[in-house]
Amino acid sequence: MKRLLLIVGLVLAVLVIGYLAGPSAHHELIKDEEITLDPDLVRLEQTIAESERNASLRPDNEARIIWADSTKKVKTPYSLVYIPGFTASWVEGDPVHRQLAKAFGCNLYLARTAEHGVDSQDALKTMTPASYAASAERALAIGKALGEKVIVIGTSAGGMLSLYLAAHHPEIYGLVLYSPCIATANPALQLVTKPWGKQLMDQIFGGEHVTVTWHAPERAKYWLQTYHTNGLLTLQTMLDEFMTPGQFQKVKQPVFLGYYYKDEANQDKVVSVPAMLAMYDQLGTAVDQKRKVAFPEAGEHVIASHLTSGDVNGVYQATKMFMEQVLTVPLQTDSVTAKAMLPKK
Repeated sequence: MKRLLLIVGLVLAVLVIGYLAGPSAHHELIKDEEITLDPDLVRLEQTIAESERNASLRPDNEARIIWADSTKKVKTPYSLVYIPGFTASWVEGDPVHRQLAKAFGCNLYLARTAEHGVDSQDALKTMTPASYAASAERALAIGKALGEKVIVIGTSAGGMLSLYLAAHHPEIYGLVLYSPCIATANPALQLVTKPWGKQLMDQIFGGEHVTVTWHAPERAKYWLQTYHTNGLLTLQTMLDEFMTPGQFQKVKQPVFLGYYYKDEANQDKVVSVPAMLAMYDQLGTAVDQKRKVAFPEAGEHVIASHLTSGDVNGVYQATKMFMEQVLTVPLQTDSVTAKAMLPKK
């Protein structure tokens, strides 16, 4: 019996060593790099537009500036930066981000993150944590050019990137997090950064590409429908490294957390609600400077888009109240004007 146990133990040890020694992805380190922008805001807008035209994008997926006053195009006291989630574009937060910008008289930058929105089945193939983080850093830099104080809004993985920015940039004035991806609802994604992770993904997806078939036609215009599995590896790598209690403690800014939750059976199925709530408790933000709101009628992971959410107006009103009461941003228009931007049902 002892001999048998010894043999079994040796076999298990060999298997464990073989697993741990298996191939795993290694990405370049994220570096702090200075971002230089044209100080002339009109030329800056032209530079952004030209860069986006040369990026081989799908129609209407490009980054853009929404001016508080398009006839003047000057820096505003506050600016908003919207960072979309994984595979998504600016429509993921529309019309809520535009409503908020209108109500508070803010310039708004609708960012496009690395390799998102491109017209290619190999989208996200070369995206790395460094390039993903760099695209968020550039968005913040543009936000600083557009406003004296910057409020960052992020959905899902855009919320993850917003938290990353806040931990590294205490000068950010406030955060609005819609269904932030702190961890995916399906914990199986955590395996992709472990040994043999890429091989496991190739088996699951039958190759190196993910194809989405369940999006409605209008939504399919603004979310990638086919992308390289490297994108998932990059996403999970960022979650592993930066969505941690130590990083959350570095976030001191005022924070609004909004998410879909009705009951155990009816809640966000894309990202983990318990992970969001744990993050909220671990933030370094003072208790009176943060708010969390569940939206039971949103019905979907993406709570701020007219293409998905059942409670766009509720999300807008709760965020507006946070900006008024916690961030003390003065209103520029009444809520009737901003509410008029809601899509007709």
